[in-house]
Amino acid sequence: MKKGKSYKAPSKNKNVKSLPKSIASKLGMLLLVIVPIAMLIAYSMSESFFSVTIILSIFVLIISIAAYLKGEIIYYHPKVVNHGNVLGNKKNVVHEIVSKKFSFSLNKGTVQVVLSMLIIIACAYLGQVIYK
Repeated sequence: MKKGKSYKAPSKNKNVKSLPKSIASKLGMLLLVIVPIAMLIAYSMSESFFSVTIILSIFVLIISIAAYLKGEIIYYHPKVVNHGNVLGNKKNVVHEIVSKKFSFSLNKGTVQVVLSMLIIIACAYLGQVIYK
């Protein structure tokens, strides 16, 4: 007979991606979005594909840096609760921002997107140099 409260060992999550696979998947997704849009804009405006790609990549890079900073600066404190449109405990957050150290971990998705965008921009510059 089996007891009702037997200990069960925690199972390991087999769906965890390694860091290079995660960065590669984000890079692939960004390329699948940016390249067709850049091709369409470059063709319709008779511009260079690489310059349009660089402009779009810089735009997405600014958005991803803003998302990273929002996650690090505004909502890092666990005591801060968002009640409707009012952010609670504002005074504590303002005083603790100075002592907060940025955590730059590649396991965060926004950091991986920023890294992927930098790779895309570097490849676009390299392609532009080779094409000329």
